[in-house]
Amino acid sequence: MQEHTRYRLNVLDNGYWPLLNNCKRPIGKDWQRKRPDRAEVLSWDRSAFASTGMKIDGDLAVIDADIREAALIDALAEALDKRYPELFARGLVRHAGGVKEAWFARTEKPFQRIYSRKWCRGNPKDSAAITHHVECFGALGTRQFGVDGPHTRKHGVVIRTYSFAGGASPANTPRELLPVLPKAAFVAACNLFDEIAAAAGLTAIKAETQGNGTTRVVYDLADDMVFESDSDTYRFDELEDALCAAQHEGRELRVTSSFLGHGTNATKCIVGRTKRRRHPCLYIHDFETGLTHMPADCKPAEECLMERLFVLIPDRRKSKGDPSCSSKI
Repeated sequence: MQEHTRYRLNVLDNGYWPLLNNCKRPIGKDWQRKRPDRAEVLSWDRSAFASTGMKIDGDLAVIDADIREAALIDALAEALDKRYPELFARGLVRHAGGVKEAWFARTEKPFQRIYSRKWCRGNPKDSAAITHHVECFGALGTRQFGVDGPHTRKHGVVIRTYSFAGGASPANTPRELLPVLPKAAFVAACNLFDEIAAAAGLTAIKAETQGNGTTRVVYDLADDMVFESDSDTYRFDELEDALCAAQHEGRELRVTSSFLGHGTNATKCIVGRTKRRRHPCLYIHDFETGLTHMPADCKPAEECLMERLFVLIPDRRKSKGDPSCSSKI
């Protein structure tokens, strides 16, 4: 029996929901609903996938401190420890090879998602700016977290692995020993980080949306772009076949944001296909920025016309009373 199989069995015996993962991604269909038993976990022993995930179910909850500066995450941990000392006294603190941490506990009242604002240093419009935020996940949403094995691979080489502070993990800590926090604790984690980030001089990033509040779409995908997943590299004309293959295997196709010139996290962008009846096309949604990227040649004709109009007419409101601003085309 492989060591990661023993780990998964211990996770199951301790009252958690283990998953067979490829780094951060679950393997197989219906992992959101199908809870494995001991026999299924043992069957994974033949798999080449060495990572283990854990579903957030029942009263489980996690504070995902997606913060890339040690001083900021230390300040948040210290502030939370003063209000809810049981979180770090009896909760689980997961690392993934970097500064970011995830804090596991239980909650009195299950919830879906609670989150802070996104913050960065410098210009928030700079696509290369490093962002920081906190998200809390409960069992009312569908969420899982990697807890053991490889976290990130690049060209087949393991770059980062999962570990837990102090050696306490789901494999040796029964679920009932985790602290039970009020929902207010998770709200406080997000609010405290907003205060800490503002005090540290970071800039809040405004969500980029269209006028109707929907996700903003940008038409910038081009044939010469290259797209990287955690196991392969694709040209734009290869994405369609890669997406079809992923769907047949019951998994998502995710890529890094390196096609924009930055980013190495292979889970930040998801590839999909629009449901337009007339001209369906590929899209890539970037969870980091909230932008949906689509091929440049898929831009609706009316949007191209509007862009031309805005070039010719900079701003009608500003042109009022200013003879130098002509509204004629």
